[in-house]
Amino acid sequence: MKLTNVRIIAPYREFIGTIEIEEGKIKRIKEGKEEGENLEGMIAIPGFVDIHTHGIGGYDFTSWDNKEDFIKNMLEMKKIYLKHGVTTFLPTTVTIPKENLMEACKAIGEIEDESIPGIHLEGPYISEKHAGAQDTRYIRNPDVKEIKECLELSKGKIKTITVAPEKDLDFISVLSKLGIHPSVGHTDADYDTAVKAFFSGADRTTHMFNAMRPFHHRDPGVILASINFSRYIEIISDFIHVDREVIKFLLNSVGINRIVAVTDSIIATDLKDGNYTLGKTTITVKDGKALTREGRLAGSTLTMDKAFRNLSSLRSLSEAVVMTSQNPAMAVDLKDRGSLEPGKKADIVILDEDLKVEKVYLNGENYF
Repeated sequence: MKLTNVRIIAPYREFIGTIEIEEGKIKRIKEGKEEGENLEGMIAIPGFVDIHTHGIGGYDFTSWDNKEDFIKNMLEMKKIYLKHGVTTFLPTTVTIPKENLMEACKAIGEIEDESIPGIHLEGPYISEKHAGAQDTRYIRNPDVKEIKECLELSKGKIKTITVAPEKDLDFISVLSKLGIHPSVGHTDADYDTAVKAFFSGADRTTHMFNAMRPFHHRDPGVILASINFSRYIEIISDFIHVDREVIKFLLNSVGINRIVAVTDSIIATDLKDGNYTLGKTTITVKDGKALTREGRLAGSTLTMDKAFRNLSSLRSLSEAVVMTSQNPAMAVDLKDRGSLEPGKKADIVILDEDLKVEKVYLNGENYF
């Protein structure tokens, strides 16, 4: 199959050309028009990769109690994500009771779907002071035994864990040795502690600027430590969690190759304003903004296609692709996707001139 006469956003360049697909992978990319599906006026980008998302469209991965519901929700979530161009995602938990966490890990272990390659545990080893919308009743100290049990139940599919390093710096290196990517977040770590965490194996910062010790010129904390040393930095580009000018500052400071766009989306995403849940916490969504009863931000209602459009308003399309597809894939070792190149999975999103999703190809198959 060939997609032709389409504007291709390849790594660090773009051109009008043809993408040839064979057996679910990109076989060849070439400039110029050939015989095939004519996509004149359209734009081809790699499928979005969201490595921090709790839910969408009335489904989530945090509010249920048994493995069967976790699995059902994951598969229903996938259908909706695809409509927004997301071809890979990591279902993300919040801080929940141990028995619920184990059920979630069992569920991910039973899913055999390349679009859902693993799980992100956002907690439970986080700071009570910067818990955000997470339920402080279930926060606990780092527990290697618990994580090894989770790893076994998930069949090795724990991709990343958000952790407050001030709880136990040694835990960071343990996670890294287990093949899990430690991400610093929901933390009150000072600058020195955060730096030690990054040098101990933490390679990402969870939703930069949110749910962490704020920056102060005499107490730079985790924010400056992340800018200086974090390999990847998550950002929620809804312009609510972080002002657009601050995102521009961050891009100018660290460049695009370290920025990972995430949604941190919740069950209310794609739905009307109202009352919803995040884990065991009740939240209210008004004008698309999710808040706890105390007025704290509680995840987002952002979708990755909107995140892409927002980042494209700050940088070029090719740079936005790096942040929404390539970097998130690389951040969790998914080297077979994230860019339009020969040999990569044929997960392709077709956009119109307004950057709205028109078509999605998953493993080369036209999803819609």
